[in-house]
Formats: sequence, C-alpha cells, structure tokens
Amino acid sequence: MKSALTGADIAFYQANGYLIFRQAVPANLITDLRRTAAKAIEVARRLHGPQAQRLAELNQLDAGDVTAVRAFSELPELNVAIQALLTPRHRISGVQDTSLLFEPAEGCWAMEWHRDWRDHMSAENFGKVFAEGWETLAADPRLFNQINCALYEDPCTWFVPGSHRRLQDTPGEIRAVKAADSAALANKRRERTEAEQEILLDDYCRGMPGAVPLRLQAGDLAIYRSIAWHTGSYVPYRKRATLHCSATTPEYEQFWKRAKTILANGGG
Repeated sequence: MKSALTGADIAFYQANGYLIFRQAVPANLITDLRRTAAKAIEVARRLHGPQAQRLAELNQLDAGDVTAVRAFSELPELNVAIQALLTPRHRISGVQDTSLLFEPAEGCWAMEWHRDWRDHMSAENFGKVFAEGWETLAADPRLFNQINCALYEDPCTWFVPGSHRRLQDTPGEIRAVKAADSAALANKRRERTEAEQEILLDDYCRGMPGAVPLRLQAGDLAIYRSIAWHTGSYVPYRKRATLHCSATTPEYEQFWKRAKTILANGGG
C-alpha cells in the first residue's frame, strides 16, 4: 500500500462513510487480476448479454482463473489495514462473495440512487430482514462495509459522505432520486443520443445533494458504508474491471445467511 493507515483516516471513515486506499494492490497482482477479468467479462456477456455489468458467479471460471482473486482477498497488509480501520474481526470476503464489475458493451446507463438493502426489497421483506430495527443494524460497524477495488481507472461510483449517519432522507435527496427512473437511466426507449444520455446521467449523479465521485486509479481500493446513498454511472467507451466484495465479519455472514433464507421463503 502507498501509505499506512492513520488516526485521521479512521476518523474520516467514521465521519464520511468511505475511505480510499491508494495503490492497495501490487502491480504484478493487478496484471494477474486483469487476465481473470478478461475471461470473466466473456462469461458475463455470454450468460447475461452485452449490457452485463457484473459476474457474480466466479465459479463459472476455471479454478486457476480465480487464484488471483483469492490472492487479493488474502493480501496481509490490506487485511491488517481494514482491521485497523474497523475491528480485528473484519477481513476481505472470499472468492465466493466477490464479483467483477465491467463496462457495458453498448449504451451508457446508471443505477438509481439507493441505500443497499433498504431499497432492494419489498417493505414486507425489509421488515422481516431488519426485525431488529433499520437504525440499529445500520449503525453496527460489523455490517455493511463494501469494497470496490479498481483494476483500471474507475470513476463510476458516486457517494454521499455522511449519509450513513443520517438514515432519514432529506427532501432534496428524495427529489434527486426521483429526478429520473430506471427506464430513463437506461435510455430504454432510445429517446436520446449517447451524448445526450451521458449528460443526463451526469446531471442525475450531480443532482444528489453532497454527492462526490469516488475516483479510483488501477490498484486503488474504496471501502464504504453501503447503507449510505450511492449510485454508479457507466459508459461503454471506458474500460472497467473492478473487484466488488466486502469487509466481512462472522456477524455479517450470519446476517446474510438469515436474509437469504427469509427472501428465499418469500419473506416468511
């Protein structure tokens, strides 16, 4: 890593909900991971079409192709830094809980502004998954620490610093979310040229009060509270290959297991 973690870094993460580790991955491992990503994007587009944004099923790759991903998850210096930032119980999640994120092959598009979990399920299921209380679980440092590690330049992710500490949405945030729906963000009706669509997406991202882009260079790693406001905007002309995983704990793995059971049973 380029520099050691400091007390100021820890305070920044606690206040803002994100932190970027510069040059977190050595160059030789970046090279190996890029080879894995090149194979993964072929599989993703074969399985899910040209607009596929990720491959979560890394078991679709040959065993030798995930060796570099496993080496990333086991990087000693990086795991020590994450444990210093969070708790000694944290570690980078393993291959089975890691995705690779890519650029779309065709049109540019963006996700809607969202907070993870809360905005990804029905109100009924949300009430069951978060039976202990949204505010209680969202404040638990053992949960909801997400990681993006770029293998090429990646300015795709936008984030609202401090929104992890304020879970009641402001009127401005609600307006920003509703400024465009998913159909508009994907230009599904092809109402705009690619240039017009890209401008719309930039306006949408910048329209969220306080939003900043998490600009990563190759080998940089962003860790962020996924229950904060964030989104992603993607263009086909900028190559992207980014590892997407979490700083996990036994408690977070237990939460995931319970949530998957609830959702698999239709919320019951």
